[in-house]
Amino acid sequence: MRPFTVTRAHLRAACESQSWDLLDKLLEIDPSRIDDNALFTDTWGTWWGMLIAAIVDNSPAGVRVLLKHGACRDQATWGDCVPETALELARDKPAILALLQSDQTPTYVRETDPPLPEGESPQDQATNRQGEIRDATGLVFQVPPEPPA
Repeated sequence: MRPFTVTRAHLRAACESQSWDLLDKLLEIDPSRIDDNALFTDTWGTWWGMLIAAIVDNSPAGVRVLLKHGACRDQATWGDCVPETALELARDKPAILALLQSDQTPTYVRETDPPLPEGESPQDQATNRQGEIRDATGLVFQVPPEPPA
């Protein structure tokens, strides 16, 4: 049996669906992409990572999972924009702001044992290709899914 490989698409999907138990499990397997700040984008050229996504979604549980696994607290958005830091985005979210400002690493205990993802959708493939291009060239742009054959 092949070992499970955590991909950018797995992390992004867990974050987008707010599946914090799954994200916790994925980061236990491989936390190396925890600060990948090119997982999410908008149509204006702004890019951000999972910590910013959890803050924008007002999810203290998501922030807790990410900080538990060592997410960089001073991460910011970037790209064709005025960058906003995690602290700036959390200024009106007291529970999240407290987590970000604490010197302690928060705890998070899973309530479920979610199964690991299987297979790849066209969107997953596009997300992973985008990350491969970034790794190889340093360039980041949206890669559309390939049309079905």
